Amino acid sequence: MAGTLGAVVTADDVSYILSNNHVLANENALPAGTPIFQPGPLDGGSAENDPIATLARFVPLETDKPNRVDCALATILDANAVAPAILPKIGRLKGTEPIEATEGMQIEKTGRATGYTVGTVFDVSATVPIDFELGSLIFEDQILIRSQGAAFSDGGDSGSLVVDVSSGRATGLLVGGSPQFAIANHIGEVLQALSVRLVC
Repeated sequence: MAGTLGAVVTADDVSYILSNNHVLANENALPAGTPIFQPGPLDGGSAENDPIATLARFVPLETDKPNRVDCALATILDANAVAPAILPKIGRLKGTEPIEATEGMQIEKTGRATGYTVGTVFDVSATVPIDFELGSLIFEDQILIRSQGAAFSDGGDSGSLVVDVSSGRATGLLVGGSPQFAIANHIGEVLQALSVRLVC
């Protein structure tokens, strides 16, 4: 398994890595305390040398009703090893408060698979199926993103933070997609579901 560690968040003076449930918790399967590696084993990381966090908690993925978020937290082991400015070409966020996605918004992300890409939001309330090992799960009220040029995302980009180009503020958490479009949760809902705030 490999994905993207999208952002640093905090609650009660504890710092966490934010990503997807399916990236950090393997679709509800892993218990709290499971080590998280960077780089991941698929990218040559080792259990001995590369643990950077432990799984803290996640919002369960639902198979029998619609989902709104796919998100999880991992407690950072060494604060000096992880910095908020983890977005090459994007840099630090311009503020901790997210911005609501709007149709036509120009957005950007940095992910493990495709690196830095830009796109345009074309829907902010979509209901879409996403294929997981658990099955085809329904997600409602999702952001849909059309790429500008090459594909906006690919496998391994899940968990990327989606940022509004104009304001430099976060607007989504990438979940999946296809060659035609990418799918992201509204970051405000993600932060609320996990009771955390972004660090910038």
